[in-house]
Amino acid sequence: MTDTPSGRELVEKTFVYMTTLARECRKALTVQFEQAHKGLPFNSIEPIMRREIESWFTQRDKNIKISHEKSDVGKPGELLMTYIGATKDAHFKFHVNSSFTLTGSDPKASSYLKSVNVSVDKRDFTR
Repeated sequence: MTDTPSGRELVEKTFVYMTTLARECRKALTVQFEQAHKGLPFNSIEPIMRREIESWFTQRDKNIKISHEKSDVGKPGELLMTYIGATKDAHFKFHVNSSFTLTGSDPKASSYLKSVNVSVDKRDFTR
């Protein structure tokens, strides 16, 4: 007979899986923004980034439910987003930090992806 995994083991398993998904998502976002979304006005980046992240997770794994929690604009050209998510075994948060090169100081200035990072923190995972 097999023992059912404990809550801690389920959370650990979800964390490891989300770490892998975060890397895959970062690569997909980088490709999307380097090919399809380059030169967009910076003030239109946030809704496009949200749509790309949510559609990527929907296509990648239907068992993970995510929702946007908040977005912040840091320094000029910097976008910080927080998502909450859940599987049947755990609840978690992940963060998307991206920076863009702007062609001017206007919010409508064209922007080009400089870097994007999708990160998970083990402290943000609970049963």
